[in-house]
Amino acid sequence: MPVNIQPALVARNLYFHFGKQPVIRQVSLELYPGEVLAIVGESGSGKSTLLNLFYGTLSPTQGAIQASTPDLGLRPVSALSRQTLRHLQRTAWGFVCQNPRDALRMEISAGGNIVERRMIMGLRHYGQLREEALYWLQKVEVDPTRLDDLPETFSGGMLQRLQIARTLISQPALLYLDEPTSGLDVSVQAALLDLLRKLVIAENMAVVLVTHDLAVARLLAQRIAVMRQGEIIEEGLADQVLDDPQHPYTQLLVSSVLPA
Repeated sequence: MPVNIQPALVARNLYFHFGKQPVIRQVSLELYPGEVLAIVGESGSGKSTLLNLFYGTLSPTQGAIQASTPDLGLRPVSALSRQTLRHLQRTAWGFVCQNPRDALRMEISAGGNIVERRMIMGLRHYGQLREEALYWLQKVEVDPTRLDDLPETFSGGMLQRLQIARTLISQPALLYLDEPTSGLDVSVQAALLDLLRKLVIAENMAVVLVTHDLAVARLLAQRIAVMRQGEIIEEGLADQVLDDPQHPYTQLLVSSVLPA
């Protein structure tokens, strides 16, 4: 645990019920700036639900979540007004969806998509907005001449890069990644993962990554939490969990996915 560094995210004893069915049970964790935590597990284990609890899209049935805010440090997410929560989600926190079309505005240009968060933060100077959009297109390794193109003209991998630029332009302290490379070709995945790794290091963000792909978790994360039926059953350093899994479910998960 880092010394004298305030965590960016703290969850304590989280439960979430869908109707009477428990979906998340007794989850507790901490996340620090510059750290990537991968939450892995099979489909239906509760990974994406947990991510949405952290982000404030869902509210826990029981337990507490504190998240980093720019001016006030850690604040209970449940105590934030809807207006404050929405503002944090559009500025200080970032969420990269599995399907970039869910996050992008397909009817406006690539540049317009990228700078939207900066406009919410109060920037109105057209020249500066355009300059920042160009900078971030280059940062995510997209040809800057595509600045005025509509997202419809981009490939799937390029759309994901555009979503990443749109999210990171506000330099969020907390970043949530929901299966960011799912559905992409292997070569596109590799390039995108390399890009994400560089950006996370450069921006010193605290990142929660949800993935079913253990190779993605190994590449991006320092720590891994393994979920099964809504519970975290094993947590530790990424190499430790993947190379020497302790829980029988983790052993099965690793042996069925990773080569011997």
